[in-house]
Amino acid sequence: MAFTTPNQNTLPVLPDLVTAPFTQEAIERDINYYKAQKVAEEMLKRGLISLEEFNKLTQINRDTFSPYLVEIMPEIC
Repeated sequence: MAFTTPNQNTLPVLPDLVTAPFTQEAIERDINYYKAQKVAEEMLKRGLISLEEFNKLTQINRDTFSPYLVEIMPEIC
């Protein structure tokens, strides 16, 4: 098998989202999203909220914190 050296003709085009550097603000948003989701998951697990309420909280968390790669997260039913 022959390998070729990557050049501008062989490199894949990556979306800006993947090549953009992480900022401190973006990292903090992701951490806050993760923490909020963990609280919501624990509430669901303990029966404090319904699945419907959990899904609403998940959407609110996505809208509020705009986590990295939110575009590819599963759709909420």
